[in-house]
Amino acid sequence: MGSIKKELASQFRSLSVALTISMSVVFSVFAGVITGYYLDTWLFNGRTYPWLTIICLFFGIAGGAKNFLVLTKRFTKEPGEKKGKDQPGAHTPGR
Repeated sequence: MGSIKKELASQFRSLSVALTISMSVVFSVFAGVITGYYLDTWLFNGRTYPWLTIICLFFGIAGGAKNFLVLTKRFTKEPGEKKGKDQPGAHTPGR
């Protein structure tokens, strides 16, 4: 019975990691588009439409890619693995 619970907990953990990463990417892109649309329509009264929306879309995509890389690295670490700065010999002063 314990192995079934462990397997189910592992599957839910994997699902939560996948949902966290995907929501982070999607929300970054949406935030970029909404910001660009707001700048185009309300701030500049539509004079720059759609250029700021497109520019902010690319910023959102770049932010989503960055979030994807950071979260993927964070969630794929082994539980006992330390950060690079904490490991002995990772930083040698004077070099």
